Amino acid sequence: MICARRFSILLVAAGLVIASPALAAEPTAADSESALQLFKEGKALRDAGDQQAALGKLRAAYALVQTPITALELGRTQIALGQLIEAREILLSVPRIPVRTNESTKAGEARVEAEALAAELRPRLAAITVRPKGTSAAPPKITVDGVVVPPEAANVPRVLNPGAHVIVLEANAQRVQTDVTLAEGQSRDVEIEVPPTAAPPAVEPMPSVLPEPSTKRSPLVYAGFGTAIVGVGVGTITGILTLSKASSLKDSCRDGHCPPSSQSDIDSTSTTGTISTVAFAVGAVGVVVGVVGLFMSKKAGDAPTTGLRIVPSANGVSGTF
Repeated sequence: MICARRFSILLVAAGLVIASPALAAEPTAADSESALQLFKEGKALRDAGDQQAALGKLRAAYALVQTPITALELGRTQIALGQLIEAREILLSVPRIPVRTNESTKAGEARVEAEALAAELRPRLAAITVRPKGTSAAPPKITVDGVVVPPEAANVPRVLNPGAHVIVLEANAQRVQTDVTLAEGQSRDVEIEVPPTAAPPAVEPMPSVLPEPSTKRSPLVYAGFGTAIVGVGVGTITGILTLSKASSLKDSCRDGHCPPSSQSDIDSTSTTGTISTVAFAVGAVGVVVGVVGLFMSKKAGDAPTTGLRIVPSANGVSGTF
């Protein structure tokens, strides 16, 4: 029984020994050399004041070979750029880096320093709590610096880097933006008014176009003006004939005496003159009748303005027109 138990322990230990190289695989020579060159270039750029370029070099070096020293220098560069959250995340990952068989004393010191620096960063982080004021049909959508905050975490403090931040709240089909600047270690509540529900666009009523009421013409209009046209036309024609014949008689008659041969022309001139006068008179009467017809015409639908009305009264019967 004891022998079997010892044998099992030996099998487990052997398995751990075999698995440990797989858990802490050594980087290739190419990775190590590339990471070393990137590390040196990054530190040189940082010493020259180009923090942003140094950050790119150190990130690449850390991606190739994760060492405590590279992680520490990457974290320091991120701190210089105000990226405290990112720096703290890198520094907290140092204890998870496997200890290599050839790890130097400097690497061990970097582990201790990274842990201490991560602890120092914690109180320097800022935080905001977004508090919507108002109601909406659905939970408002909140984004901070373009990152959507889950509804479950919308009303709790959100840890951020110190500096400027953009908060956007979307509700009731509207969008509200608020800009906030946080100092190191500052915690702030940000109240945002929920926009009211947008009213539907007003529909303007269509203008009502009523047809012009038709006018009912009196028959006197047509009869009167028709007669006037005929009368004026006949009077004009006969008047022209009368004037023409009178001009001819003037040439043949001397000193008020006309020859017997002109008697027929005299009679004809008298007749046409009479006809012209009567025609003009008939035309004038037609004009008068037409005008009267216009006044008597009324628009369709108009109530009659005249008429006979008989109503009983105390003195008998009274009537109005």
